[in-house]
Amino acid sequence: MTRRMVRGLTGLMVVVFLSLAVFTNGFANQDNQKVEERGKQIALGKQSITDENLSRAKKRAVDNALYASVEQAILEILSPPEIAGSLDLIYDQVLADTQRYVKTFKVLGEAETQGQYMVAVEAVINTDSLEEIFNRAGILNRNKKNPSVLMLISEQSYNEVLSRYWWGKNPLPYASVTEDTIVDLFKKKGFILMGLGPDRPNLGALDVSFDFVHDTMGALKLARELKADVLVMGRARAEEPSNHMGEERSYRADIDLELFFSETGEPMGIVKESAVVKSDTGKEGADQALARAGTLAAESLATKIDNFWSARQQTVHTIETRVEGSDYLSSFIMLRKVLGDMPGIQDIKTRELGSNRAMVDIVFKGNAATLADLLMLKTFDSFSIEISEVTQASMTIRFITKNDVAPVSDSEIKKAYISE
Repeated sequence: MTRRMVRGLTGLMVVVFLSLAVFTNGFANQDNQKVEERGKQIALGKQSITDENLSRAKKRAVDNALYASVEQAILEILSPPEIAGSLDLIYDQVLADTQRYVKTFKVLGEAETQGQYMVAVEAVINTDSLEEIFNRAGILNRNKKNPSVLMLISEQSYNEVLSRYWWGKNPLPYASVTEDTIVDLFKKKGFILMGLGPDRPNLGALDVSFDFVHDTMGALKLARELKADVLVMGRARAEEPSNHMGEERSYRADIDLELFFSETGEPMGIVKESAVVKSDTGKEGADQALARAGTLAAESLATKIDNFWSARQQTVHTIETRVEGSDYLSSFIMLRKVLGDMPGIQDIKTRELGSNRAMVDIVFKGNAATLADLLMLKTFDSFSIEISEVTQASMTIRFITKNDVAPVSDSEIKKAYISE
C-alpha cells in the first residue's frame, strides 16, 4: 500500500522553499552545464561546390548540419504520436527558421572531396524555446505521467560461456553495454527506469523467483512489485568475429526483446535489432556492436512504448474513489469544484454519501494513478489530502481538515449528491 500526502503551503513556506533551492554559483554552473549537455547535438552537413565557391559551400553545409541538429532535438522532445500530429507546426514554425533555436555551434571537422564540401558540427540547441512553442501549441502535455520501465536484458559476448544477468538463480556479475545504451536514451525521453544501479532489488525480500533466466511470469511479478508500468525482457549477444581485412574483423551483435504491460501481462510488441562494426580489438569490437544494436533497439522500444502509452492515456476510465475523513463533507464539496476544473475530468458521480465517507465514480481520461499524480500537485487552503490504495481503476482519498473551516450551506450539500 502506498500513501502520499499533499499538504497546503502558506506563502511564506513557498518563499522559504524557493530560497533553499538557490545554491552557490558552483551549483548554478553545474545546472547550466547539464542544460547545455541536454541540448547538445552532433550532426553532419554536406553541400555541392559550385563555381569553385568553397566559402558558400561550407556555409550551406554548416546550415544543413544545424538544420539536422534541430531536427534531432525535436525527435528527443516529442513522442512519435506528438510528431505525427504536429508536422505542419514543426515545418512551418520551427524548421523554417532553425537558426533561432541554435545557441552556439562549432565545426568539429571539414573535408572536400568529389565536388562536395562536408562538415561535422557540434551545436547547443535551445530546447527550452522548443518546448515552449510546443507547449503553447498544446502538443506537450506537462501533466502526462511518463511510464516506468523495468529492463531484464541478459547479455553475452562471443568469448563467454554463459550470459550475464542480475536476477534469477546463480547470476553472474552483471555489466551490460546494451542496458547502459538503452538507459541513456530512455532518460533523455523522460522514461522512469526501475531496478538500476549497484543496489539491485532483493528478490528474496520481494518473494520473487525465476524458474529460468527469461521466465516471463517471474519477471512480471518483479515488475509489479517494483511498480513498473512496462517490462522489457530479452537477450543481447555479440557473435564471434567473421570477415577480416588485415587486423580488422567484423563484429555482429543481435538483440531480441519483448515488451509487456506489467499490470495485465498484455504483450506490447517485439523488438529485434542487429548491427555490425569493424574493429582490430576483440572486446572493443564486440562492445561497439552491442552499443550500436542497443541504440537501434532503444529507438524501436521508445516508439512502441510511446504509442502504447499515449493511446492508454487517452482512454476514458471510471475511477472508483472512496472518500474518507472525520469531518470530510466541506472538503469533499470543495474538491468536487476543483475536479470540475481539471483537464480530463468528464463527470463526477456520487454513488453513496454518508456521515464520514462517500463513494464516488470519477470519469477521467486516464487511469487512477495519473489522476492521483495530478491531485498531488494541487494545494488547498482549508484541507490537505492523503491518497492511498491506488490501483489503475480505484483509489482512496482521506481529508485532513484544518481548523476554523467555514460551514457548508444546505444547498451545497444537496449538490454533492448529483453529477455536476
